[in-house]
Amino acid sequence: MFVRCLPVFSSILMLVSSASVVSAQDQLAWKFTSGESLNYIVKQNMEMTMDVASKKQSIAMKQTMDMRWKIAEVDARTGDADMSQTIDRVQMTSQGGPFGSVEFDSAGDEIPETPLGKSMAEVFRKIIGQEFGVHMKTTGKIDEVTVPQSLIDALKKAGAAGNALDEATLKQMMTQSAITLPEQKLNPGHAWESVQQVELPFGTMMVKSQLTYQGIDSKSGYAKIAMIPVISVTPKQGASVNLTLTKSEGVGLVLFDGVKGRIAKSDLELTMQMQVKSFGQVIDQTIQQTTSMTLAN
Repeated sequence: MFVRCLPVFSSILMLVSSASVVSAQDQLAWKFTSGESLNYIVKQNMEMTMDVASKKQSIAMKQTMDMRWKIAEVDARTGDADMSQTIDRVQMTSQGGPFGSVEFDSAGDEIPETPLGKSMAEVFRKIIGQEFGVHMKTTGKIDEVTVPQSLIDALKKAGAAGNALDEATLKQMMTQSAITLPEQKLNPGHAWESVQQVELPFGTMMVKSQLTYQGIDSKSGYAKIAMIPVISVTPKQGASVNLTLTKSEGVGLVLFDGVKGRIAKSDLELTMQMQVKSFGQVIDQTIQQTTSMTLAN
């Protein structure tokens, strides 16, 4: 079922200065210091409606992830950094649909009662605390990812939900986890494009985002970057699930701290309509999703 791939699908979409004087042009770049940690809280609210054989079902899901970026080494010449990225905690609640009523907190010992809830919880627990090795440039581009072998082995034993997250998919997700900035200085109105692509069990998902620099926010001092994502899915030949994305609309805003060189906050609103065909069953789905990423320290 497509819902088994839902944690992967939603996590992708999870996709993205305090200066007192504003110049005509602004240089935005990630900045790192050896030994520091950046703690981000990612919150996602999703409402999904499904029409199955003329019967409507709805799912309401909320998820919070605590993420930690620990900077190991910084190249003194380029400013590029080697770091580890770790998910420290996952909290999730879900109501309705095939998931039933699910409440999960990786910091606790309780196990969801429904089969799908148990499957998701098992995958989350295997990911919690695992350190992904990441090399990030000052533009935000991630050009190298190392996935712990222990995690790869554990996911292979986690059934369908775990198989949806193989090494290649995890690397693609981590490689595209940060907003990429232009190397040149920016004037308000400067636009650039970011393309993210991930191979999933049911096909290839591409997120093409139009990013526009809007200048410095007068209240916070942060740089404002508007984001308009366009999502497409190319079905995989022979896959048991065939997904056709019929509509995708989204809008987002990134607040970037140009002095400290990091995202302070990002918000994304996304609506998708799709048709899923699986084993002769046709399901029409609409997903409305909001995602926020906030620096906690």
